[in-house]
Amino acid sequence: MSLHADSSSAPPQERHPNGRHLRGPRRGPFADHTHFVSVMKIALPALAALLLGLVVVWPKLSRMDSGFKLGFASLSPKSVDTLVMKNARYFGVDESNRPFAVTADTATQVPGNQDLIQLVNPKADFTSSSGANIVVDAVAGIYHQSSKVLDLSGGVNLYHDTGYEIHTPTATVELNNNAARGFEPVEGHGPQGEIRSAGFEITGKRHDITFTGKSQLNLRAVSHKAQGKGQGKGAKTR
Repeated sequence: MSLHADSSSAPPQERHPNGRHLRGPRRGPFADHTHFVSVMKIALPALAALLLGLVVVWPKLSRMDSGFKLGFASLSPKSVDTLVMKNARYFGVDESNRPFAVTADTATQVPGNQDLIQLVNPKADFTSSSGANIVVDAVAGIYHQSSKVLDLSGGVNLYHDTGYEIHTPTATVELNNNAARGFEPVEGHGPQGEIRSAGFEITGKRHDITFTGKSQLNLRAVSHKAQGKGQGKGAKTR
């Protein structure tokens, strides 16, 4: 009895035209290792380049987190028409070259009019031609730059270095000639007593305080020495 191999289940083999059998591609551990080396030749340089880039960029990224970030904002023309200054200070001289100063917590330029400045808590300090120092403050004000006129409102307080202090709702100070006036009820007091009037003026070379309109003065008793010392200065009614 002879045995015969069943060739029906064996996979067919390709033959070379010269009749020799062809073998398929080799598979094994060496082939996988070669493929791995080829991939690493590309991946390792790319990874090294990425790490080098992070080393260069990282310090810049860390500074951005802890520092100021600056940028440009898209502002409309209307949003830049108004200029605001905190703790504003303005110094000038009057027509006689005497200095004056105007200060405010906030100064805002009126939109459309560069001559007008709105002031919050304004204060004006000027010296009269007679050498008297006058200080005026208020809750609000508008300063006219060209004419050097200060319109005060919201409650005005005026202090004269002769000892007088007056209070009135509104007042106008003309810094160019160191004059001031008000046309609303006035309450004040000083060395001579207390006074109420319909208004006041500080004008003229002597810069006395003149109370205008219907006035009421409650006098204090003063010595003749004090009267002589204060002669020429102080308040008077009209």
